[in-house]
Amino acid sequence: MKNKSKYVFWGFFSLDYKAMEAYLEDMASKGWMLEKVGRMTARFKAIEPLNLKFYVDVFKEGGPLTPENTREAQEYRSLCQESGWNYIASQDYLQFFYAQADQDPVPIQTDQALEQKIVRSTLWKHELLGFLFTLVFLVYLLAKLYPLNHTFLLSFTGVTATFLFPLMGLPVLLITIYDLVWMLRARRSIKKGLFIEKPTLKAAKRRIRSFYVPVSIIAFIYLLAVIADAFFMPNIILVSILPAIAGISIGLGLRYMIKKRATERNDVVQYVAIVIIIFLFLGPITTSSLTWMDRNLTNRKDIIPEGYPVVTLYDLTGGAKQGTLTSREFRPGMSPLTPKHYNYWETRDIDGKTEGIRINYYKTINPYFAEIVFNGVTERLERGIKWRGEYLLTKTIITNDDMKNLWNVDNLALTEERDEIILRRGNIVVHLEGDVDFEKREIRDTIINKLLSDDYRR
Repeated sequence: MKNKSKYVFWGFFSLDYKAMEAYLEDMASKGWMLEKVGRMTARFKAIEPLNLKFYVDVFKEGGPLTPENTREAQEYRSLCQESGWNYIASQDYLQFFYAQADQDPVPIQTDQALEQKIVRSTLWKHELLGFLFTLVFLVYLLAKLYPLNHTFLLSFTGVTATFLFPLMGLPVLLITIYDLVWMLRARRSIKKGLFIEKPTLKAAKRRIRSFYVPVSIIAFIYLLAVIADAFFMPNIILVSILPAIAGISIGLGLRYMIKKRATERNDVVQYVAIVIIIFLFLGPITTSSLTWMDRNLTNRKDIIPEGYPVVTLYDLTGGAKQGTLTSREFRPGMSPLTPKHYNYWETRDIDGKTEGIRINYYKTINPYFAEIVFNGVTERLERGIKWRGEYLLTKTIITNDDMKNLWNVDNLALTEERDEIILRRGNIVVHLEGDVDFEKREIRDTIINKLLSDDYRR
């Protein structure tokens, strides 16, 4: 038979370790022998179909950050070999062995009460803590997302996270409840002198589907959102995604070095120290590189694309302050809930004095989301910028019913200095700041006609 191998989705939970035996026996009967087991995938090599028996044992001296080939592990595998079991691979606490079906090797675990105690102190504890940590992390993210932050309405990833992250918590919660129920049943069985019921392969597959199918669908949709944002706003992806990728890569590299290269538990401390040094060395370089990428790989433009309603300083002054344009920047963006939004600013040299204007424009699919944007922009101005535990550049926001009626808008707020104004009409929000008098009729008419007239409903 040709020497070939294949990877399959693994997905088993650690408590399903006995169901793995039935799965491996079925694969061997079809001509596939296990070679390597990972967290999400397993590698099989092609063999002649064989009738084999497999044994998956819990080795209490193992663990996620424990070297695979410690002296204790090698001695343990030698004893299993003497009992008639051939070692294949390991994955954290689990050790995989096989033997010919016509042989009668000595069971690795002969004391089932001791085995159950080891399972509860290793597999159950490790699996439950992992799901509880994930659940707490999702709750933390939800606390950041809700009440709904207007900035999450401006990108595909923000919208996806807002509406799909709560759904991701459901399968994690169900598996956590399953683990707790398993533990309670296990304790009750031990008190009665009974053995813990081990999951069947059918039950294990059902649990895998109930968890990984919804998580995979959500992850795929989120990936599509990342791709969309990478096209429209590449700087956001580079600054926010690349550090996460770098951190995950270094973490996986550390785990590989510990599992494959280390031979003693004390080696773990050395590898962790090396990674910390790498982080301290690469931190400033990474920050500088991300700053450069944010400045150079961005969606900003020096010209205003067609299809965007924009007013310039020249428009707002009716040409009275034409001057010389010294700088201009236009950054467009879009999302499913805010199909069109942009940030525009320009400065002009007028009679030796620099004057400028900045416009943030948001056009949402519904007035409900526009009101969220309006409130979010207003609150951000009031709150200011947080730096070293303190809020700086806070501004006093006032409302003026007379100006609101004069502008004929649904919401209006402006700063006490009257150098910034936030307007909402229907599903459009406009935030303007600059060297203009927002109370002048000509300026008001220009803004209304160019920025607020599209989707206004009286």
